[in-house]
Amino acid sequence: MQIAVKRLKALSDKTAMFVAEIEILSRVRHKNLLSLRGYCAEGQEHLVVYDFMPNLSLHSYLHGQHSIECVLDWKRRMNIAVGSAEGIAYV
Repeated sequence: MQIAVKRLKALSDKTAMFVAEIEILSRVRHKNLLSLRGYCAEGQEHLVVYDFMPNLSLHSYLHGQHSIECVLDWKRRMNIAVGSAEGIAYV
C-alpha cells in the first residue's frame, strides 16, 4: 500500500487547528476526498498520513504542472466542489 505523509511545520500556536483537522478528516468519507490513514502528534512533530493519490492533486491540475494539458471546465470544477462539499457536510 502506498501512502502520502504531510509533515506540518511547528504548531506551537496551531495545535487546536491540527486537532480539529484530524477530527474532521477521521469522519469524512467521500470519493472526491482522500482518506485519513493516521497521524502523529508528538512534541513538535505533527504528521498526517493519507491514502496516496497517484494522479497528483487537484491543485496541480488547476494551478500546477498539469494545468495546461488538463483543462477542467467550470461544470467539471463545480461537480468536484459540490462533491467535496457533500463529503464534508455529512461529517
